[in-house]
Amino acid sequence: MTVIPHKSETLVLPLSAEQITQSLRAVTHPATLMQERNNDSILFIGNVHHDNFRISRKVTYPQNYLPLIIGRVEASSRGCIIFLRYNLFFSSFLFLSFWSVFTLLVGCFFILYQKEYGYACVAFAACLANYTVTILNFNKQIKMSRNLINRTLNLTP
Repeated sequence: MTVIPHKSETLVLPLSAEQITQSLRAVTHPATLMQERNNDSILFIGNVHHDNFRISRKVTYPQNYLPLIIGRVEASSRGCIIFLRYNLFFSSFLFLSFWSVFTLLVGCFFILYQKEYGYACVAFAACLANYTVTILNFNKQIKMSRNLINRTLNLTP
C-alpha cells in the first residue's frame, strides 16, 4: 500500500496496437465544456493518441474520486502490451493532501501546546477517516473503470 492512492497494471493482448487505439478512440470523446450527455456510445472522456492515452470514465454526476487513466500501448510480435496507471485527479489529490496535513497539524497543536488529548484524538480520527474514505472510494472507482476498459477491449463478455 502506498501513501498516495494510485494503481498500475499491465495487460498483454493478442490484438494489434492499432486495434486497441481504434477501440479506445471509438468510445472516447475529447474533454470539452459542452459534453454530450445523451450519447451512450461514449464511455470515456479524454485523449487517445497513437501509442498513449489519458482518459477517465464518463460520468453524469460529479465524482471526486474518479481515476485518471494514463495508458501506453506498445506493439509486440504477438499482439501488444498496455501499461495502465490509475491516478487521482490533481484537484482530488490536493483535497486529500490539504485536509490530511491540516488535521494532522491540528492534532499536533492540541497535543503539544494545549495538552487536550481528546481533541487531538478527534483531529487524528478525522485525518484517518478522510484518508480511508478517499482510498475506499478511489479503489471502487478503479474497479468500475477497469471493468469498463476490459469491456471496451473485449476482455470480458
